[in-house]
Amino acid sequence: MKRFRGSVGSGRWDMRQHLGFNFYDVFVLLFCVIFAFICFYPMWYVFVASITPYEEFVQGGLMLWPSSGVDFQYYRTIFNNSSFVSSLWISASKTVIGTLLSLTVTSTMAYAVSKVYVPGMKALNVLAVVTMFFTGGLIPTYILYMDLNLIRSYWVMVLPYGFNITYFIIMRNYFSYSVPKELEDAARIDGCNDISVFFRILLPLSKPMLAAVGLFLAVSFWNDYYSYMMYIANKPTLQPFAWVLRRVLTDSSMMAQVRTGAMDMGAQLPPPMALRMATIICAMLPIMCVYPFLQKHFAKGILIGAVKE
Repeated sequence: MKRFRGSVGSGRWDMRQHLGFNFYDVFVLLFCVIFAFICFYPMWYVFVASITPYEEFVQGGLMLWPSSGVDFQYYRTIFNNSSFVSSLWISASKTVIGTLLSLTVTSTMAYAVSKVYVPGMKALNVLAVVTMFFTGGLIPTYILYMDLNLIRSYWVMVLPYGFNITYFIIMRNYFSYSVPKELEDAARIDGCNDISVFFRILLPLSKPMLAAVGLFLAVSFWNDYYSYMMYIANKPTLQPFAWVLRRVLTDSSMMAQVRTGAMDMGAQLPPPMALRMATIICAMLPIMCVYPFLQKHFAKGILIGAVKE
C-alpha cells in the first residue's frame, strides 16, 4: 500500500514537473473561478441593471453589459428626489461622527481597563462585560432616551452607540497582550504620562486594529435604520438612507412617489426594479469606496502577525 501511494504521488509529481500542473490544480482553479463568479455576478447584475436603458431593461434576460449604451436616468431620478439626497447626508454624517465617537470612547476605556493593576479596573471590566448578557429592554431604554431628550432627535442615532462592548473586548485584549510593555515603560522614563503614552505610542501602533474596528463600526452605522424606526419614525428629515432603501424595496407608495417624480422631470416612467437596483448601488458605493483606503492597514496587520509567529 505504501508503494502504491508512493507511485501515485510520484506520478502526480511527474505530471506537475512535465506539464507545470496536474488535474488537481485544474479542479481547484475551476472551482475557485466558478465560486467567484457565483459571488460576483449578483452584484454585477445589480450594477448593470441600474445603468441599462429602459427599452433594453424591460426585455429582461441575462445582462452582462448594456448593448445599447449606458443610461444614468435612474440615478438622476434618485438624486432629484429631495428625500434621497437628505437621507444620504444624514447617513454619511452619522456614520462619520458615530464611528469617530465610538472609536474614541471605546479605545480610551479599553486602554484604561487593560491596566488591571489600577484599583477598580477589574470591577469596571466586569461591569462592562455584564452588559453583553443583560440589558434593560426596549421600554426602559425608550424611557431613558426620553428623559435624556434624545427621542426624535438626530443624536439618538449616534450617542447611544458611542461605546461598543464587543469591540471594547477586542481593544482591551490588544492593549493587554499585543503591545510590548517595554515601549510604555520607555515612554514613561522619558517623561510621558498615561495620556501621552496612549495617544503618542499606542494609537500609532494600533492602526491595523483601529482600521478593522472602524470599518465594522462604519458599516453598522451606515446600515442602521433600527434606531430611526424605534425612536424617530415620524420625522422624514432625519431618515437615514438605509430606511429609504427599505422603503424603496418594500413600500409601494414610496416607489410610486419616486416614479411620479421621474415623470414630472419629463423622463420615461422607470420600472420599479431598475430604481431598486440603482438605490442598492447608492447604498453599497460609499463603503466600497472607503475600503481601499483601509486595505493597507489590514495587510500590515496580517504581516505583523505573521512575523511574530
